[in-house]
Amino acid sequence: MAWPDAYAAGVHGLPASTILLVDDTPVNLQVLVRTLQAGGHRILAATNGRAALDIAMRARPDLVLLDVMMPDMDGFEVCRALKAHPETRETVVIFLSALDEVADKVSGLSIGAADYITKPIQAEEVRARVANHLTRQHLERELRRSRDRLDRELANAADMQRLLLPRSMPTHPEAAFAAFYQTSRHAGGDYYDVIPIDAHRFGVMVADVSGHGAPAAIVMAMIRAVLHTFPGVPDDPLAVLNHINRHFQFLWETAMFATAVYGVLDLERRTWRAVCAGHPRPILVRSGDQVAPAEAATGMMLLFRELHEATVPAQALLPGDRLVLYTDGITDRQAPDGTLYDRDRLTQSLARAGRLAPATIVERLTEDIEAFAGGREADDDQTLLVIGI
Repeated sequence: MAWPDAYAAGVHGLPASTILLVDDTPVNLQVLVRTLQAGGHRILAATNGRAALDIAMRARPDLVLLDVMMPDMDGFEVCRALKAHPETRETVVIFLSALDEVADKVSGLSIGAADYITKPIQAEEVRARVANHLTRQHLERELRRSRDRLDRELANAADMQRLLLPRSMPTHPEAAFAAFYQTSRHAGGDYYDVIPIDAHRFGVMVADVSGHGAPAAIVMAMIRAVLHTFPGVPDDPLAVLNHINRHFQFLWETAMFATAVYGVLDLERRTWRAVCAGHPRPILVRSGDQVAPAEAATGMMLLFRELHEATVPAQALLPGDRLVLYTDGITDRQAPDGTLYDRDRLTQSLARAGRLAPATIVERLTEDIEAFAGGREADDDQTLLVIGI
């Protein structure tokens, strides 16, 4: 039955709540109503377990004060039913009982009850416990709403970020490209790109901004913008990375940094020239299961200090060669026991993949990595870019 008090401002400035009182003794219900009705809550009452469940399914109370000892269906059974139903799972349950045995309290708490009040009840104690649990519930709901809003915003940011990546890979009769990109959270700091320079040359970039989330994603987007506004022909890897690095000189004194590899693929001469700024060297897979680091100039990471001058070697490429660029989110992927996937496993997996098409290599690698992780979520963003000659 519903009691006559209507919604009003709740205690401590919280919204009014719906409270269901369940006791097979009418006198006890009257005492509880008098105890709680001054708080401005909507009060509902039931004299047995089955009626309580019926009311709970219809009214979705915020809190239930539930007698343990009732005929037909006791409070433990009612609590189990409430916690088993998705619509009432979050309802706060406080047991009321003359039982004061520790085992009974443990039983109630173990099936999902939030608290236990021993009869005969004390009005101040009931009001205080109810107020505390409703306050906690309200704060948890607000936290969930805030988290859901943040998740939606981050998901939108991730969607926008993916628009910065190549929508499709370039096509060329002498090469094929394939990529895999996955952030550890909604938005991340990894970035890859393949930029046509002319009919036979491509600029290839893979970068990894330190950290995760919004700051890394913002810097990642800025790196992309700086790369695409390079003043001139982006066919000098060291000049391209220097241009990016100097643009971010305002970050040199911060804790943020980025690693990057930028290479120029010349399909007319069949050469690869690259600079790695603190980034893992690309891997060259050659026929006969030959797997080795590709030639590259190496230097300091970006967003840290001026890059040193370096001679950029030209790696000769052969038909059937595969170049694999990646971020350390791949090699740092962990198994359930904490073991890293590491570069050795990556090279072994690439050796098994051999001269498969780049898209197939990406598929095989990602399947192998996920199998290794055994369901453990990634702690870092992951990027793979495979070029097939």
